[in-house]
Amino acid sequence: MAMNIDTYKLDGKKSGVANLNDSIFNLDPDISIISALIQWTESNQKPLRARTKNRSEVKGTTQKFGRQKGGGGARHGSKKANIFRSGGMAHNLRGERTAKQLSKKFKLLGLKHILSSKMRNEEIVLYDELKLKESKTKILVQNLMKLNISSALIVEGSNPDKNFALASRNLKNIKFTNSNGFSALDLLKYNKFIMSKDAIAEVEKRILKS
Repeated sequence: MAMNIDTYKLDGKKSGVANLNDSIFNLDPDISIISALIQWTESNQKPLRARTKNRSEVKGTTQKFGRQKGGGGARHGSKKANIFRSGGMAHNLRGERTAKQLSKKFKLLGLKHILSSKMRNEEIVLYDELKLKESKTKILVQNLMKLNISSALIVEGSNPDKNFALASRNLKNIKFTNSNGFSALDLLKYNKFIMSKDAIAEVEKRILKS
């Protein structure tokens, strides 16, 4: 099944209609699936927690260093106890990541639900092609503003236009990439999701390969 969406020229004028796959762009968005994918993605972007050694892991003698009675102090059997300098840490940090694992199939399903949500909110824009005669950021901004686009994830096919790529890299709220270069966080971070006609097939291929 396919659904229709308007396509535009870079100057903001309508140029025709394109077909998008129903199984990707026309689902009923499930917040729980999207939330699980976002939590997993954010967790994997964080570095591992700090790890410290406990008394069984630090180097040091285990020989009893003082007499049991008559020494005037508490009884200790090891210099590796946490109360001594260079001793182990009590309740030490283990450096473990607590994120649960997600299957590849579930991750792709999450992308489908995010894209369906974007489609439902009219946040997907299709251009015939993403090409500029000059690598001028000002020209790109003027063209995007004709459709009131100030924040966007822009996806191009396998042959991106060099001028367009150079013009877009100076914009803080614009990310220009290919069909494999965006994540669930990118889709939610930017207000609009923009594709060229060449990119449609590659994006659909990536998400349907499960």
